[in-house]
Amino acid sequence: MIRSGGRGALSAPQAYALGHRLREVREEQGLTRGQAADAAALFPTWISQIEGGEIHDLETVRAYARALGARVTGPRVMGARTARVRRP
Repeated sequence: MIRSGGRGALSAPQAYALGHRLREVREEQGLTRGQAADAAALFPTWISQIEGGEIHDLETVRAYARALGARVTGPRVMGARTARVRRP
């Protein structure tokens, strides 16, 4: 669940599920991890860690999603029960 507070954090299951979905979105767009990292202004190793569910920082995951043209919604956003990736 997303913790309340400034930047927020994802639970391990949420981080894994979101990372997996973001990898699918990246692959659907035909982007390499390096290209996605450039678009998101993140280190390429972070892309791998996000997609593997190792990064739990909500703002970092959201920055990656925005670079892919997607967005992360969750309990504190639009009343959703769990955080998930949505396309615009």
